[in-house]
Amino acid sequence: MSGIQLTENLIKTLDGGDEDGANQAFIPAPGGFQGPRDGYIFQNGEKGVGYYKRGDDDDDEEEEFAAEDELKSKRRKTSHETATTTTTTTTTPSETNKIDYDKMLAEIEHNNPDITKETTELSVKSVKKLVVQFERALNENTEKRAKFSTKPEKFLDSEVDLDNAIKNLQSLASAPSLFHVLIDTKCVPSLLSVLAHENEDICVDILELFRELFDPDASNEGEEDENRQAFQLLNCLRENDGIKMLVDCLMDRFFSKPKKKNEEQQQQEEDLAIEETKRNAEETILQIVENAIEISGGTSEICEYFLNESNTRLKEYLLERVGKKQNTDGVKVQASELLSILTTGCDETVKVSMLLANDTFMDPIMMAIAPYKKKEPQDSEEREIVENLADALCALLQTKEGRETFFNLEGLELMLMCVKSKLFVRGSALKCLDFALTENELGCLKFIDAFGLKTIFSTFVGCFGGDEKKMKKIRKKYGNDYVDAECERTLSIIASLFQNISVSTNTDKYNRVVSKFVEDSFVKLDLLVESYVSYGKRVSKIEINENPQDSEEEQDIYLEKLDHGLSSLENVAIIIAHLWATLDDAIQKRIFVDLENNEIDVSHARDVLRDRAKNIGDGGGEQLQKDKVDQLLTLVYSLYMPDEVRPGDE
Repeated sequence: MSGIQLTENLIKTLDGGDEDGANQAFIPAPGGFQGPRDGYIFQNGEKGVGYYKRGDDDDDEEEEFAAEDELKSKRRKTSHETATTTTTTTTTPSETNKIDYDKMLAEIEHNNPDITKETTELSVKSVKKLVVQFERALNENTEKRAKFSTKPEKFLDSEVDLDNAIKNLQSLASAPSLFHVLIDTKCVPSLLSVLAHENEDICVDILELFRELFDPDASNEGEEDENRQAFQLLNCLRENDGIKMLVDCLMDRFFSKPKKKNEEQQQQEEDLAIEETKRNAEETILQIVENAIEISGGTSEICEYFLNESNTRLKEYLLERVGKKQNTDGVKVQASELLSILTTGCDETVKVSMLLANDTFMDPIMMAIAPYKKKEPQDSEEREIVENLADALCALLQTKEGRETFFNLEGLELMLMCVKSKLFVRGSALKCLDFALTENELGCLKFIDAFGLKTIFSTFVGCFGGDEKKMKKIRKKYGNDYVDAECERTLSIIASLFQNISVSTNTDKYNRVVSKFVEDSFVKLDLLVESYVSYGKRVSKIEINENPQDSEEEQDIYLEKLDHGLSSLENVAIIIAHLWATLDDAIQKRIFVDLENNEIDVSHARDVLRDRAKNIGDGGGEQLQKDKVDQLLTLVYSLYMPDEVRPGDE
């Protein structure tokens, strides 16, 4: 809000006098302060709240202040432009009010005559001048608000000075290398104190200042020293409980709880403007948090700091803000994205000890996803919310404890309903199921018991053998990436069922998965081989066009293959190998014929599995890596024609 607008708003309040009661000793005001009246004082006196006729002592006090204010205004070099409507406050002036800020400014200007000239370049001394101006404006405003809490017209000028001083500091955002001046001058605590200012517009100004100071784009464009200073300023903020104060400001001042229908009907246009201001402030604070995470490198430590309830109330805010009762807007999108960033950024220890210590974190996320099993997102923003919530849930499902909590909260049943809905949420539900079943034998058994086979194989047929017109319609509606990801997740889930269910201890359930490829005259097996051929052609183009010169270039090619469907090709190869390992003559014959019709033999699948074994990482530990490699090599060993000689059998 501009200074002129601030003044106009306040003038509307100050013009509210009533000429009819000019000669009365007391004029009641049951509705509260209605603006100043000449010759009257607004107070809660013997006759109640209202306007009491002014005595001589009050006039003397006003004249004394007017004379004092006139002397100060002559010394000021900056013009007084505007003011704002405010509510009363009762703060006590600090000892720093005794500092002669005019003398400090005079000394700076005397020692640096060029500092008053207009320039686009900031220096240490010019920043110090801005800091002094801010400190002086803040202290004068605090003093006048405390002394004349019931007379807004007495602190109009100081309010404008403070507003201008904060805006002037925003120029520092273009010079991250000078952030240390704010730390050296101990200005950060003073800046943070403005978050509690009674004037909401002043509070918004300081939020905007912090947002610009922590803009990662500005600091990243500079040298390493600029990045370091931005990080140091952030640490200074944390040391002064600045992050906690920002989140408290968000929760207590700007976060609006959902209104009931009857309350919404009573909402006036003025309230709508207030709500818009609050939403903008929410977005600004969330952007500050996101910038702080990026400046800190997105480490698990900074993510834990923000989610730890002993540090901030951010977790509470985010879970409530993404809830189904909240309207979809830009703030909800931003909150869901931040929730995903923080959850994904935490390491396993933090997830287990803090986020999964009880159900209060995962349950609200699933409840926020649940409504979409019956409705489509209205626009791209709402789709982004669904995807962000799914990403946060998948981050929790990467841990054993997260998977256990997921199944205990009936997350499996919820995701199966979402898949059956054939709405946008199906893609996110398949992703969650993929994470939930990876390396989880018990989860795979529960999946079969929950009649998940019918759902997943129906999706499989829709992906690889469905109506072409329907597929084109889905691609047009949701995009090619959405459809490709759906196909990839479906294959990954089926591969997990084969890999995790032991054929020796759970033979019946294993055979139920196998039987799905046999029923209906092997139609699903035919589709499986067709998908293998399709993915194989896409990946082979990379091999033909590239010729690696060293290991680094070879790694780049491998990553490019993954982008072109290598992961899906490997999953299909795993499924084919498991089906081949059943030693069922009908199944082996069908696979052989389907591959031969496409001029491919089983040795191609063996090569794909060998390459996968070479690229298995040790993220889960050396023993887990060894177990995975052994499992794949066992499949490779079984994937031979009856007349073929296996290595070592000569």
